[in-house]
Amino acid sequence: MMSRVLLIVILLIARCAFADEAPRTMIRAHLDPPGPVIAGTEVKLVVDALTTTWFTGAPDWPLFTVDDAIVSLPDEQAVNLSETIDGVKWFGVSRAYRIVPRAAKSFDIAPFALTVYPGGGASGGPVKLTTPRLHLTATLPPGAEGMTTFFPLAKLTATQKIEPGETHLRVGDTITRTITQTASGTESMLIPPVAFGDIDGLRRYAKTPATRNIVQDRAGLVAGERTDAVTYVVNRSGRYTLPALTIEWWNTATRKRETIVLPAMSLAAAAAKEKPLFEIPADAMSKASHKIIFIDRASVAYGVGLLLALLAIVWSYPRLVGLGGSLKQRVEDTRRRYVQGAAPAWRALCVAGRSGATRRIIPALYRWMDKRQAFGRPARVQNLANEGEDAALGKLAAFVAADYANRPAETAIDWKEVERELKRAARRHAHLRKNPPLPPLNER
Repeated sequence: MMSRVLLIVILLIARCAFADEAPRTMIRAHLDPPGPVIAGTEVKLVVDALTTTWFTGAPDWPLFTVDDAIVSLPDEQAVNLSETIDGVKWFGVSRAYRIVPRAAKSFDIAPFALTVYPGGGASGGPVKLTTPRLHLTATLPPGAEGMTTFFPLAKLTATQKIEPGETHLRVGDTITRTITQTASGTESMLIPPVAFGDIDGLRRYAKTPATRNIVQDRAGLVAGERTDAVTYVVNRSGRYTLPALTIEWWNTATRKRETIVLPAMSLAAAAAKEKPLFEIPADAMSKASHKIIFIDRASVAYGVGLLLALLAIVWSYPRLVGLGGSLKQRVEDTRRRYVQGAAPAWRALCVAGRSGATRRIIPALYRWMDKRQAFGRPARVQNLANEGEDAALGKLAAFVAADYANRPAETAIDWKEVERELKRAARRHAHLRKNPPLPPLNER
């Protein structure tokens, strides 16, 4: 029993001692490839963050700068590490920065701090680790000396678009020149900008360049695209030439300098068509500059027409509102008369008759006769029986009378025949109303 108690105490002491031991951390960094590289090619700076326990959160990966180089941290997933170093198990993560030297020289990559969050131990707080100082050497290949910008890649294409395509312009017109470069297997931010020069007589306005990366799911980065554009405004009449543009790049496949020449474009600018309607002579104002006031007749006509249209709308607004209200009331009255007229009552009677339900047929029949106003006031079904020689209507009258007497009808009615005879009776009454047999009384 005593030995068991002693063993438990020893285990508890060992556990507390292990819990109080702070986790160990380590950082490593190396360049890939490690040796000299050609300027413009990509170099990876691989950084490993390690601990003897575990990380409670992702490390803070800072973004640093290197003179004459482009540094980026791609949005890629970190690589998990598990290594045994000197008999100790280490765990961690690894990420790779991308460095692209833009000149042929030696680069000094200064140390930078990385914050990690190891788990276990008493403190359990963040730990700052510092990378070692590294050096990178970039050179130019033979034949690349003297290039304005050394841009190595496998393939580069460039297209030019000039808008408008007309070569005859006028003072005040604009013309836009757009250059689009597509670099195979290269990020868009690495593509050098196009240098547009100034042209005497044209005012240049550069636009913000547009960049995008062309990425495919399986292949990854396919190409980068950069679009540079500039707009020229014609200040005076004359002949102008948009000069040819030359783009240099280094072909990594053939190891030779390549050039792309975008053709020049000539254009002519004439004076503006507008003539001054009013002039203020220079001698009319002492020591004042000569001023000319331009008035466009078409703009004045459009403005006057718009003003007259607005005045007409304001003047006729109350009348339009009254007319709209009157028209709406007429539509409502017409709709009400139709709903309360004979046509809806006839449709309801036909539906009731086809159903064969006596309790539906009789009310619908009287409602229709009331709407027709041709079978008496109030309407009487006996008036239907008196409609000439129509036997079907007589049967209908007998059918209604039997229902009111609470006795079964002697003969059943054929609704199709009744419906046909009712239509004939309605047409006869309509004809008599239009062509009465006797002239009206008191005719003068």
